[in-house]
Amino acid sequence: MSELLTRRHGLEFLLAELGGSRMADPGASVTIRGDLGHINLRGRASDAGFLPPVEKLLGQALPIEPNTVSGERHQVFWLGPDEWLIVTPAAGALELAERLRQATSGTHASVNDISGGQIALMLQGAECRELLAKGCALDLHPSVFAAGDCAQSGLARANVLLALMDATPTFMIVVRRSFSDYLCRWLAHAGSDVGIAFRDA
Repeated sequence: MSELLTRRHGLEFLLAELGGSRMADPGASVTIRGDLGHINLRGRASDAGFLPPVEKLLGQALPIEPNTVSGERHQVFWLGPDEWLIVTPAAGALELAERLRQATSGTHASVNDISGGQIALMLQGAECRELLAKGCALDLHPSVFAAGDCAQSGLARANVLLALMDATPTFMIVVRRSFSDYLCRWLAHAGSDVGIAFRDA
């Protein structure tokens, strides 16, 4: 499934309709990352049979602090005390999920490739925070929501995972595929006053 998603993400007609990629100097831009796979990982961080083999396989530490992101070879988001989302290139997501299952087979853990159910949008530009504030109750001021922070919240009545990837600012919005068309249309409407462009990865 993940390899198929590198070719289609379901928002092709929306991109053609919006045509925003031709806009010059937009205040914000949205890049649809259909080239990414999503793996849900659950296990106990205190379990010696879980954390060390997972971190060795990933080549990076799992974020243990609530609402933080570990971004190195993969983007790993803290979702709860025993739950993480791993965002990784779609072409290798199935293999990575299987290797994680093998690495955690001796402990109480679960690994699921959920790439078919959600998609990532990258929102970038000087007007990002103001745009998100129109539909999100989180305080996104840089002094409160800094690079490396993430949170599950509502955005325009859609449930999302929102993360600040860098201080540019660049936000990653992970949303269910069934809500992605709606959310992109909301972003297009909410960003019309500052100019917003949409493009493929």
